[in-house]
Amino acid sequence: MKNTPLFLLALLLLPVSGFAQEDSFSDLPKDHYAYEAVTYLRSQGIISGYPDGTFKPDNKVNRAEALKIIVAPLITEEQLAQAKEANTVFSDVSNDDWYKPYVELARAAKIIDGPPEKDKFNGGNLVIKVEFMKMVQEAFGAKPKTAFSEIKLPLAQDVTNTDEWFYPYMRYGITASMTMISGEGTLTPAKQLTRAETAVILHRFIMYEQKRRTQALLSEAESEILIILTFLEKNDITEAEYASARALLAARGAHAAKPDESIVQGAVKITEAFRALVRGYRAGVEKDFDETIRLAGEAWNLSDRARAKNSELAQIADQVQVISKNMADSARTEKEAAANVQE
Repeated sequence: MKNTPLFLLALLLLPVSGFAQEDSFSDLPKDHYAYEAVTYLRSQGIISGYPDGTFKPDNKVNRAEALKIIVAPLITEEQLAQAKEANTVFSDVSNDDWYKPYVELARAAKIIDGPPEKDKFNGGNLVIKVEFMKMVQEAFGAKPKTAFSEIKLPLAQDVTNTDEWFYPYMRYGITASMTMISGEGTLTPAKQLTRAETAVILHRFIMYEQKRRTQALLSEAESEILIILTFLEKNDITEAEYASARALLAARGAHAAKPDESIVQGAVKITEAFRALVRGYRAGVEKDFDETIRLAGEAWNLSDRARAKNSELAQIADQVQVISKNMADSARTEKEAAANVQE
């Protein structure tokens, strides 16, 4: 496209002030989990309801509908008119389809893949979570493939292969608080989304772009630390490893938004410390006692640095150091016992 890229026009969506309260949809009470998201997006003209005054939050969303939700507010009338006149390049999209201009604008902006990567859009297919997250991230110019690329760790039971095409979008989704772990320990990248769920994901991302999700990310990092401790008590190192990766990403996402806040700087060091602890436990299981001792020392030092960044982190830093000492002492004892057996 010759006009302004979509991700720059997206800045129009980011007023830092609050939003005017509007009458809610008849089927979306104030205690509904998506109420805040839907109300905000409605106030910005991003989503709308049905003529009967309902929102139908549980209705599933197809790919064409999902793409319009993302693209429509980011384009000008001129761009839309030009796209209506252009021919589509997708074999399963007709020039008469209502969503054709949105698809072509999105393809030109690289929000979705076109030929030669994909020759079909599959607009009638229900949109899955990671597809929607990808489209949102690409529309706003998030660079998910390069952002946080130094972290390439399994994230959950259903996101273990870091080479999967969707991995960067799930990774970035955690840093931007678009998604979090379920009670079953999954991130559900293939979940078919409802209207309410698409609203929540998009709203969280816009709030993150406004730097208004920092506390949510810090809270998520704290929750993941509790998960780490729970699974270490159960000797479930794999789940603890997943949680340590998610905790680190949540803290790093907060840091990317507000790098100068001392509590955020300290939170990064605390999550790095817990990552070292989990790696130390893994090394101990594998009888690499020297590595366990080294990682225990690393966790100890990182917790010291967290405490220095912000005194509010002193209690959790102390907890890390107690665990570190116990882990290192245990490793030394086992190392000595193993040496005695060999003698």
